[in-house]
Amino acid sequence: MFKSRTGTFFTHIPYRGAAPAMADVMGGQVPCMFLDLASALSIMQSSKVRVLAIGSGARSPLLPDVPTLADVGVRDSEVFAFQGLLGPAGLPPNVVAKLKGNLNKAFGTAAVKKRFADIGMEAMPGSPAQFFNPARAEARRWSPVIKAIGIKLD
Repeated sequence: MFKSRTGTFFTHIPYRGAAPAMADVMGGQVPCMFLDLASALSIMQSSKVRVLAIGSGARSPLLPDVPTLADVGVRDSEVFAFQGLLGPAGLPPNVVAKLKGNLNKAFGTAAVKKRFADIGMEAMPGSPAQFFNPARAEARRWSPVIKAIGIKLD
């Protein structure tokens, strides 16, 4: 989406995770990368890299001096990153209910909320359906971009 909004060209370099990719950015082997806050916040807060912009709708309190993409003129490029607990298909409903209850209880505690906030995330209690609604919305949002530019899985 960034490429289509800015007219820039980037070569996608697949990595086996954020850590080796960030190491190559810090080492000068690659010039830049897109990454969520939770994956490398401590490095982003150091002087080892320069964070140019963030893809959220508002500036992060964890990086208050870093503008959003919209702040620097890249409109409609907000990205929403989320994680969830997944199990195998056919997981018994009583197991799903127990996991959901325990997770929601933990997400309601001050300690978990603080830990999530400390890494730039928000604990969002809810149901499996509530988890999949934003996931489906993001899939619908990105699908035309993926098709238009011919993105394939590596």
